[in-house]
Amino acid sequence: MSKQQRRPREDESNDASFRGQRLEALFLEELNSILDCEVTDPRLEDVRITRVELSRDGSRARVWFALQGGLSLGDDLARETGAAFARAAGFLRNRLCDALPLKRMPQLRFCHDPSADLELEVDQSAS
Repeated sequence: MSKQQRRPREDESNDASFRGQRLEALFLEELNSILDCEVTDPRLEDVRITRVELSRDGSRARVWFALQGGLSLGDDLARETGAAFARAAGFLRNRLCDALPLKRMPQLRFCHDPSADLELEVDQSAS
């Protein structure tokens, strides 16, 4: 095996996955904070970020969001919210750059998480 094709040692891959998990948790926390405090778009008011998945190389982040009362509101609102996130992606990425000490900030891609909508709806009905 040449040096370029060297397999990572097990502890190296564990370190990388642990770092990725820490970064995903930081992104989740920061994005929810930014949504609560700084975003003024009314389409993003009742939205929660449920999880973040970073690519292996850290160049892309898939951000999953849920709508409060989302199951009863339908797919149209999810599409509208996705469009609002697409429009706000640059702003959110800029705020993340200010908040997190990273050399390169990943591109953000937003996806609706219908399973989390169900959880939010069940939580609201239980209260």
